[in-house]
Amino acid sequence: MSSLFEWFKSRNEESAINKIFVHMQKVLECVVEFEKALSYLIEEKNIDLALKVLFRVTELEHQADGIRRNILNMLSKAELPTRVHQNLTQLANRIDDIANATNASARILIYLDQTAFQKLENDVHQKMLEIVRISVTAIKKLNLMVNKLISSEDVEIHRLGEEVNRLEHQCDELHFAINRLLVSNNPIENAFTAIEIHDCIDALETITDNAEDVADYIIMLTAAKRG
Repeated sequence: MSSLFEWFKSRNEESAINKIFVHMQKVLECVVEFEKALSYLIEEKNIDLALKVLFRVTELEHQADGIRRNILNMLSKAELPTRVHQNLTQLANRIDDIANATNASARILIYLDQTAFQKLENDVHQKMLEIVRISVTAIKKLNLMVNKLISSEDVEIHRLGEEVNRLEHQCDELHFAINRLLVSNNPIENAFTAIEIHDCIDALETITDNAEDVADYIIMLTAAKRG
């Protein structure tokens, strides 16, 4: 049966395989840089350096999106079974969603009133940092999952997928805790700024939501392969 895994093993499609891997690596780089930026902003209170790295996150997301478009363009010209074409298109788009969520949070921080942001409780800041650090760990595990597609290591892929799901749940709990803190004590007087901070935190938590979505999709593909 034609499958994504057979396609990944085809030497004739080596360049396309490499593009999938490069795409995932670029997305990981985007999340890692975002963690650095948030650390500069919260721990070091270095707004100028944080902004510089946040603009770097935006550039990395743009690069990731360019890779995704190249992959889709390559797939449109390749002679592939319909199922494989659909699987790869879905995989590329879902991977790119991770960078999109990361950039969404980064862009809000770029134009946000930094004085207002610094007024948030330390516990809120620390939980935001914890979310992004867990996100980095989750994306690293997802990167391993994508790279193991070529060897079809089903057991290892499933184990990594379960870890990504566990990390997503941790971020979900932290997100809930942050919202409780903001409801009980919101020091932001400007309503628009308060909404933007809320949206920033939502986007931050969405990073691992999207990582879980990719992990679940890869696991689904392994199940389909056995069918």
